[in-house]
Amino acid sequence: MNAAELSFVVVIGIIVAFYLIVLRPQQQEQKRQQKDIKDLQVGDEVLTTSGFLGTVKDVYIPEAGPVQIVIDFGSGVIVNALASAIAQRVAAGQTIHSRRAAGIEEKHG
Repeated sequence: MNAAELSFVVVIGIIVAFYLIVLRPQQQEQKRQQKDIKDLQVGDEVLTTSGFLGTVKDVYIPEAGPVQIVIDFGSGVIVNALASAIAQRVAAGQTIHSRRAAGIEEKHG
């Protein structure tokens, strides 16, 4: 094997390693996140990409265009958002609104 062939094999190896270490896990995370958003239901608690926690009040799936979600942030604040504004679904009882509804005391510190 001459130097040119060896260099080619090394470059291909680096490209494959980059794909396996960086790109593939990122693609899997995006697929998981898209599945979570697709499976959102009324009552699910979510974290928006802006860092706000809220409760899904309605999911509107139009024939054409992006999925729209109505989110209740508590205290009468209700917002219409695109599904792309949802970063992730969070465990039930994580929002202040849901904690108050469940009668859980808030700790201030």
